[in-house]
Amino acid sequence: MIFFRTTDEDCLIQGTFKRTSQSGVPVFFNEHGVIEAVTDFLIYKALNTKDERSSVITYAEQIQTFLRFFDSKVSDFKWSDITDTHLLEFRDDKLDDQGKANSYIYNILRIVFEFLAWAETNKIIRRHVAIYIDDRTYAVSAVKSEKGYWKWPHLPKVTSKAQPTPTNNDIEALHVQVFESSEEVGVRDSLILTVYERSARRMEALQIKVSDIPDWDEIDDHRDNDKLIYIEVLGKRRRFRDLEFLPETIELIRDYIEDERADVVANAKKRAKKQGSYYQEPEEVFIDHVKGTALNKQYISARISALMKKAGIKGTGHRVRAKGLTDIVASYDGYDKNGQPLAVQDVLLRAAEKAGHTNPASLRAYLAMSRSEGFAERINKIELNRALELKVQGVKRKLDKYITIDSLVRAIDDGKSVEEAIVYFIENHIDTC
Repeated sequence: MIFFRTTDEDCLIQGTFKRTSQSGVPVFFNEHGVIEAVTDFLIYKALNTKDERSSVITYAEQIQTFLRFFDSKVSDFKWSDITDTHLLEFRDDKLDDQGKANSYIYNILRIVFEFLAWAETNKIIRRHVAIYIDDRTYAVSAVKSEKGYWKWPHLPKVTSKAQPTPTNNDIEALHVQVFESSEEVGVRDSLILTVYERSARRMEALQIKVSDIPDWDEIDDHRDNDKLIYIEVLGKRRRFRDLEFLPETIELIRDYIEDERADVVANAKKRAKKQGSYYQEPEEVFIDHVKGTALNKQYISARISALMKKAGIKGTGHRVRAKGLTDIVASYDGYDKNGQPLAVQDVLLRAAEKAGHTNPASLRAYLAMSRSEGFAERINKIELNRALELKVQGVKRKLDKYITIDSLVRAIDDGKSVEEAIVYFIENHIDTC
């Protein structure tokens, strides 16, 4: 059986001059022990490229998928015996599987070939991969791309299909769907969506901590002085950047922390005490409404994508951030003193810095969309309206709680049938817990 495990903070990797602690690096194993070459390749990817550690985990999962397939086809597993025949067999076998998109197979074969080419370059294998300019025959073929890097020539074709970006109306419909789908997590999920709309990536939204949220006095001060509130997050390529919020939005997050989230934490502590176990409240703001643990990226992505499908909105949850990027680009767009549109490059440079993008050109499509639709509606107005709607939802929930005890209060006031009213209240309270 081929599998991998990731290192923890106790893992020390020896560099040229010192050892450094490295967690989250995949280490591959089979029944004979560590598969050193694959592990060394992933260490290289983790330490010497700009890829996020989460991306390296994805590479490990892709390599594992292929190696398990390869292992099932040979009597004696040796990764250095991989040939074009095995790569083609994997490609054709998976292409026949229903539901396996070409891009899925393409990415697996691309990273497996990159590993083999790396092993050839570093002389771990010799004359096995055709990364040479000669007429010899090699076990694994290679051709040079137009951009100058080597690639496997038999990769499945992948067509790039741009995902649609939700409109303002789509986003509002999505928030409505969030509330209608679940009373327990409606506020939480609506707030996560709002953070997405501020251009946050999944990992950035879910890393926001309770300690990052100002107290009531600070929120009031920012609102009274018409100032935005900034929260620093660690983005791609381990770069810090600020997400900006209206005080009204942060007020809602503070409300969630002290209301719904506090209830979840209290229930988790009670449950742990009853079971004789220990519960540690997470630092993160957004938590699972049953377990009280920090949410993970996979769960929230699947949930938001499912809600988008229910609301009839095309695309995936990641496209909610695209809407935020469009708004950011639009906020930097405008006209110069002569009434001419601002230079595209100037707009993109400023927007890229705000959105945490290293390549301004990657935002060009969002600028084109903004200009084709007219300048985006004022972000503050939309966010303020949503803040008001969330407050209304919160008041409704509190009123529902008061309504449940209304008959009990009236019975006590009247001094009649108090015992009957208490029994009725307890039965109904138990039914709704």
